[in-house]
Amino acid sequence: MSVAPDFRRDNRLHQAEQFRDTPRFNRHDVWAALGRVWDKVALWQQKRASRRVLRDLTDTELLDIGISRADAGKEVGKSFFWD
Repeated sequence: MSVAPDFRRDNRLHQAEQFRDTPRFNRHDVWAALGRVWDKVALWQQKRASRRVLRDLTDTELLDIGISRADAGKEVGKSFFWD
């Protein structure tokens, strides 16, 4: 028997302690992040749909809501994720 400590065994114990102390993913945080992504995608789809409706309005309908054809064209030309 040697008086020197067994470093291999000590190293494995140290690695196990490090693994146990590492932060893990919190399920709540993951679901909350996925919910935020889903909400953003739903908002983009809503904007896309409303811009399509705006695109199809007649000049008289645009006049009724107080928007010129040029303003409607600018809004319709925006990307779906544009605010």
